[in-house]
Amino acid sequence: MNEKQIFYRDMKECRIPPVHIADAEPEEALRETDELYAAADTLSLMNAERHRRVLLALSAAATALTFAFLLYDEAEMHGLILACGVMLVSLFLIRRASDRLDCHRKYLQYRVLAECLRCRYFLFYAGIKTPVTEILPWTVRKGIPWIAEMLSSLPEGTASEMRPVLDAWVRAQKAYHEEALVKTQIKSRRDDRIAKTVRAVTAMVYIAALVYELFLYGHAGAAGNADAIRAFLKILLGTMSAFALFTSSYYGKMSLSHVIDDHKRMAALFEKAEQDIRREGESEEILVFLARECMNENSAWYAYQSKNSADISI
Repeated sequence: MNEKQIFYRDMKECRIPPVHIADAEPEEALRETDELYAAADTLSLMNAERHRRVLLALSAAATALTFAFLLYDEAEMHGLILACGVMLVSLFLIRRASDRLDCHRKYLQYRVLAECLRCRYFLFYAGIKTPVTEILPWTVRKGIPWIAEMLSSLPEGTASEMRPVLDAWVRAQKAYHEEALVKTQIKSRRDDRIAKTVRAVTAMVYIAALVYELFLYGHAGAAGNADAIRAFLKILLGTMSAFALFTSSYYGKMSLSHVIDDHKRMAALFEKAEQDIRREGESEEILVFLARECMNENSAWYAYQSKNSADISI
């Protein structure tokens, strides 16, 4: 079963209520585009959540494995070698489940499809004759050929009348990216605080261990508990390293700095389009340029998000 057939199967099996491009019922020529968009958008969001859960599970299992091994090695809690084995098996089972769900690929490719369909819908809606397949980014045509094939299979033509898209497309998308930018910046600041806190505590524990080894180990040795304190500091330092592994392997996969830049560029793009339309009207040149840039941006998003697959980090 190829990717196109998998999409239609997922579309048929999806039980989540879809969100359509426009509130009003589309005309007959746009109905298939709208239905495909609603399915691609819903399935992309669903698989995005699945992918985030997989990343969280992998990061948590890798951190637990590191912590269990520390206790086994430093605290001589030999029974925890079984926990290490369980966590190691869990990592491979989670990764296998991710491969079987295919959630990362579906999340990205269905989002690319949805954005291409959105552009096609509004170009058609505005009475633009240029097919979206003619301005499709080369990376999408060659990298995700089933999307190009699906777009090519949709009926050609134009809408029965030219209708304005300033509010429905341009202003709506500008508002969406401005709102998403604020939310992403809040998430980024939260993640940065967590990462900085982990690094700061790790540094303090390292300094404490260094001071102990250089100046206090001999005195503690006289009291007979030097090795116990050393083992405790090693476990504590290793635990913080495990938390650092968690923050880098999970939060790092979110690529929030790239997402913030994306929302800034897209908000600026729709702002420019709005100004151009208010000055020159909804010309074919402006709208085709807008559609091309939207798909180019989405193609760039796909390129860097493709690197954030569910990998095992130990």
